[in-house]
Amino acid sequence: MNQQITYNGLVGFELEKIRKELGKEQSEVSAHTGISQPVLSRLEKGKANITMDQLFVICEALNIKPETIISEVSKGVEAFSTENAVNITTTKEASATGAILAGAAIGALLTLVLSKGK
Repeated sequence: MNQQITYNGLVGFELEKIRKELGKEQSEVSAHTGISQPVLSRLEKGKANITMDQLFVICEALNIKPETIISEVSKGVEAFSTENAVNITTTKEASATGAILAGAAIGALLTLVLSKGK
């Protein structure tokens, strides 16, 4: 059975990764954006649908451009599209099947898949 990753999961993973690389806590980003910490956590884990408004204000709080996130997600989509064991899907489709990979698993898979090309 193929594992499923949602686009929201990939976006959330990238946001969390960059936030941690910058040494920022969720509470800092929450205070800057007005997005509650629990909602921010759900967005980073891909458990909630991220809106364009949320993406832009989170990116502003991280001092990055939204296209940085989109570019990284696109790389992940491209990498996963070559793997037969991983299917990227929408949140609605994933909810119907109930098989969604968590953030840590997404990170491990991305690292594995992207390192194959080097």
